[in-house]
Amino acid sequence: MPRPWLRKLAVAVLAVNLALAGYGIGHHHTQSLKVTFLDVGQGDAAVIETPGGRVVLIDTGGTSATSGNIDQNQGRLVVEPYLRHEGVSHIDAILLSHPHADHIGGADTLINDIPTDLIVDNGEPTEPPLEQKILADAAAKHTAYRQANRGQTIDLGEGVRAEILAPTEAERDRDRPNNCSIVVRLVYGKTTFLFMGDAEKAEEEELLSLGSRLKCDVLKVGHHGSNTSSIADFVAAAHPSIAVISVGAHNRYGHPGDEVIQRLKGSGARVDRTDQEGAVTCTSDGETVTVQTMH
Repeated sequence: MPRPWLRKLAVAVLAVNLALAGYGIGHHHTQSLKVTFLDVGQGDAAVIETPGGRVVLIDTGGTSATSGNIDQNQGRLVVEPYLRHEGVSHIDAILLSHPHADHIGGADTLINDIPTDLIVDNGEPTEPPLEQKILADAAAKHTAYRQANRGQTIDLGEGVRAEILAPTEAERDRDRPNNCSIVVRLVYGKTTFLFMGDAEKAEEEELLSLGSRLKCDVLKVGHHGSNTSSIADFVAAAHPSIAVISVGAHNRYGHPGDEVIQRLKGSGARVDRTDQEGAVTCTSDGETVTVQTMH
């Protein structure tokens, strides 16, 4: 009988250059670039494992009010066990797309339990208490901090790079967390992944100015597949072969929206959902991407 958590699996250049200087190399090595979208319920958590052994997280799953003594910290329940299963004992960077609990709630557990070199957030001027605690604990652990801005690039070595497409200063000044999400373009060889956080229509429209840079093989769909995201022009520009929706089963928000599912499928994308398929793992050899799901 599998364990419960295992069933849920299956500036132009950023001043911090993970390829090299002040940051260590992750201990776990893979033959290819592997991106695992974990099943963290109604939240987001993606683990990037590079051919050179670096480990980067984009969001960390959520935490919610406990019911009795039931632990709802997805960092503790899902993300950390997955990392331990993968042999990871060091995290190169954690990118927190925006300060909502379903995306950053597991970060504090990870920072305190696993040595982490760098925390990157969207730099919004208003930090909720949860994020304040995460950043305070990161500082206590001597974890570096950087604010994400469009135009930054993180070199992950072995030909892998992460480009920050959003937020811009204008988006940050609006103080609207979803539409100030960190948007990441991950490139390895000829393959591209696009991570949208909870970006909605306004941020997607802003991103359209980037044209062909939105084209991707794998799209982490914005805002759990909400009808407030994945507008037609954006889906056409991204034109993904694979669309992954991180979403909780029977969630109270009605995510994902039927319109979004149809729009993605209509564009020719294969649509995978963590609520139905558990963790979704996309593996790239630099030429093509293969997909494996838990169910």
